[in-house]
This record gives sequence, structure tokens and C-alpha cells, in this order.
Amino acid sequence: MKEIKAYVRAHRTDAVIDALTALPDLPAIAVVPLKEIAHGVDGGRLRTVDMVKLEIDVADAQVEPVVETLLAAARTGAGHPGDGKIQVSDVAATVDIASGQRV
Repeated sequence: MKEIKAYVRAHRTDAVIDALTALPDLPAIAVVPLKEIAHGVDGGRLRTVDMVKLEIDVADAQVEPVVETLLAAARTGAGHPGDGKIQVSDVAATVDIASGQRV
């Protein structure tokens, strides 16, 4: 199992979620609004950018379709610096709080 974290521009959130929910058998998506403080395109002063972090836990076989969907839906135009990042990590264990079941 993998955890996918995607940091995307806030104004792309609806498009990204619509694209992800069109994938078959996608589990829940956690959506966390955040403010990112980053350098501008020219490397100048730090500025605040409205971003959203999406967290999705998926089976290994779903990683590539999810990543490709994120790339297509989150990119602005031909792609611009600051469009975001995608991180894929291993999930060591998952425990359901209600049942105590370990996955």
C-alpha cells in the first residue's frame, strides 16, 4: 500500500477531485487547505500561495493511474513553476479505529 500526497494550487482543487473520483475503486481523499510560503518564480522574496494537500492511500497497482491523473488535472496550462508536487510513500500499517482491524 502507498500514500500519495499531492500539493496543488487551491484553484485547481475541484478539477483534481473530479478527475480522481472518476477513477475506479479509489478510496477516500483527505483534503487539507494550507498556505505555502515560497519564493516567486524569479527566486525573489518569499510570498504566500494558497495550496491544498490531498492525501490518498491506494493499493500499489493504483499508484500510476492516480499520479497520472494528478499530473493532468493539477497542471496549469503547459505547466508552471509552483503548480505543486506529488509524493509517494510506503504505508507500513493501517489500523481502523472503529474495528481495530489492521490492514
